[in-house]
Parts: sequence; structure tokens; C-alpha cells
Amino acid sequence: MIYIAVAMQVEATPFIKNYGLKRDNNIGKFQVFRNDNITLIITGVGILKSSIALTFVLKEMKIKERDIFVNFGVCGAKSSLFSIGDIVVANKIISNIDRKKYYPDMLFKHSFKEGVLETFAEVVKNRNDVEGDIVDMEGAGVIEVAELFFQQHQIFIIKTVSDYIEDSFIERESLINLIEHSSNNILNWIFSLKEIKFDERKGINSEEREKIKVIADRLGFTESMYYKFLELLNYYKIKTGDIENILSRYSEYEIKNKREAKIYLERVREEIME
Repeated sequence: MIYIAVAMQVEATPFIKNYGLKRDNNIGKFQVFRNDNITLIITGVGILKSSIALTFVLKEMKIKERDIFVNFGVCGAKSSLFSIGDIVVANKIISNIDRKKYYPDMLFKHSFKEGVLETFAEVVKNRNDVEGDIVDMEGAGVIEVAELFFQQHQIFIIKTVSDYIEDSFIERESLINLIEHSSNNILNWIFSLKEIKFDERKGINSEEREKIKVIADRLGFTESMYYKFLELLNYYKIKTGDIENILSRYSEYEIKNKREAKIYLERVREEIME
């Protein structure tokens, strides 16, 4: 099953129309639409509404290891680094409310852009207030709840740029077309991920995690780089059953320069993802 959480009806409409989703009348408090492969939840706008809706709906679901969770919606971009219509996979999520940070697994190849999503309690009017690359009003709440029900590799926070901060007007018809195009591309990719087989029980254990932290410190990794390193190794362990060859090889290095640290992290990623 693919679980999709959106905040607004306009974000849900393309999925409902293109995949023949029908309203689940057994869930009265929130709008849920389903078919045999997809469950779509309209949460409402804002971190509180989205958290409540997801918790209420997901606790009633029988979630399986092969299921996938996607939070999809429109977002505002901080700069011209992103264009209107760009699909952005969040590689880090910041809550502007309590400053919590979340690091989704970034293990799967895709053709989209990546960026830092920052979640606000209200509409952002000044780009100088933004630490991230893109902004929304649900992402941080959604991932906090999703992590209670799904494993990290099952969760994807994906946004489509609809406007720029301080210039937020977009015509409804243009918004609908943008969402429809993005939703098709995203679901095509998500369906391809369903073919990948994982056994989470083979993931990194506590002893390996300690070794990984020591190696990450020796390589001069930042916090975000450490989480990326951990995710890559967890993926490799689940896929192959063993990471000792990688741990022993990279434990030989000690890096102080941040540029070299990035090079080593990219080297690990290329080795694991080839």
C-alpha cells in the first residue's frame, strides 16, 4: 500500500481522479480516499491539523514492511535555486516552531531536486526568516507522526514549488496543472520503489552504530553528513547483510578538512549505490 498525505483538496484531486480513489466512509472524521494500492489522507492545513489527522487514520491501518508513505504538497521557495514546478525531495526537515530536525533516508535514485524543507506555523512573508530552501506548514509534523508507524526507508517528504516567498500568488488553474503533473511523476517513481525488497530486521545493530559514529567523527562529518552515512550503511546492510568490509576500510582514515569529508561521503555513496 502507498499512503499519501496531503493538506488540501486541490492537492488530492489529481490522485483521486487519475487513480480512481473512492471515499472511505468508514472514517468519518477525516477525508480518506482509497483503492487496492493507494490510501490518500487529506489532513488539513497546518502542523497541528496534519499531525492529528495522520495519527487518527494511521493507527487504524495495518501497515506492512513493503508499504510506502508519501507527504506531498506545494511549497514556497526561498530563492531562484528552485523553479516553479520543480519537484523537491526533502533531505532534511526543520521545524521552525521547536527547531527539531529530521533526516529522511535518501537511499533511492531519482530525477528530482533535493533540498531542506522548513515548516512554519503560519505563512512566511520574509525570506530572511527562513533557514531552509523551501517552506511549508505541515512537513515537520507529518514526519514526526510517520516515524511512529513506518521505518525510515518507507518515508518520503516530497514537495512541488508553487511560488516564491514574498511573491506567493498563483492562479488556481496553474496550480491544478502543476500539481497534476507533479503527482504523476512522483507516483510513477514511488511505484518503481515497490519492486525493491527490504528486510528491516537485517539493519544496523547498536554495536555497528557505535563503530559508525567513531568513523564519522574521524572523517570529520557534520551531523547531517553522519546521518547520511548511517542511512547509506543501513541500506547496504539490509541489501547485502554485511557492512564490515566498509567499516574496516574507512576506519583507516582520519580527515580534518571539510572538503575532504564531503569527498569521502560521496565515495561511500557511489560505492553503495552502484
